[in-house]
Amino acid sequence: MKHQIEELKVDKETLANVRELYSRRSELLELYIDQLLEWNSKINLVSRNVSRETVREHVVHSLIPIELGLISGIDEWVDSGTGGGLPGVPLAIVFPEKKFYLNDNVRKKMRALSDITKALNLENVEVLAKSISLVGLKTGAGIVTKHAFKIDDLLRLTKKKPWKKVVMWKGVEGAYKEMEKVHSKIKCTIYSFHFDDEFYEGKGLVVLEK
Repeated sequence: MKHQIEELKVDKETLANVRELYSRRSELLELYIDQLLEWNSKINLVSRNVSRETVREHVVHSLIPIELGLISGIDEWVDSGTGGGLPGVPLAIVFPEKKFYLNDNVRKKMRALSDITKALNLENVEVLAKSISLVGLKTGAGIVTKHAFKIDDLLRLTKKKPWKKVVMWKGVEGAYKEMEKVHSKIKCTIYSFHFDDEFYEGKGLVVLEK
C-alpha cells in the first residue's frame, strides 16, 4: 500500500528549547539518571558502561516531542518497550497531570523500574509487565516507544486497540523502509532532526495517526 508520508524538518532551535525545559526540571530528571545508572550496574537497563552524559542526552532526546506539541491533547500514554523508563519517565516528570503506563514484558526490568519510580515519588505512573498486546488501552490513548519495535510489528500488536496517536523514536532512513511493510491505512509524519549534533545524526520521530 502506498502511504502518504509527510516529512518535517526539526531545527536546532527546537533542541535548544528542549535543553531549557530539561534545565527547569533538572532536579528530578538528574535524580532519575542517578537511579537508572545505579540499577544499570545490577540489571542491563541501558548499555553497559554508558556515560552519564550519554544517558542525559537520551533523556533530552525523550523530551523532544513535548516541544513539537506531540504529547498535548492526550491524557493517557503507554510507553511500550520502556526498559529502564525511556521515554516514559522523563515525560511523566514533565507532565504530572498525565497518566503514563510503563510497559515491557521483561519482568526483571519492570521490577527495577517500579523501584525507580517509587524513589522518584511519581504518582502518575503505573508499571505493566506484559506484552503491549495484553495492555488495555482507553479510547483516545497514546503510545510512545523508543527503538523497541518495528512499525509494522507495533501496529500488528495493537491492531484492535483504540489508540489515537503513536510516537516512535526512529532512524529516519529506517522509518521509510519500515513504512513500506505497513498495509493498513495510516497517517504518517516523520520529523527529521537537523541539530548539528552527532548524537542526533540520522535520527527522528515517527508519528502515526488513525
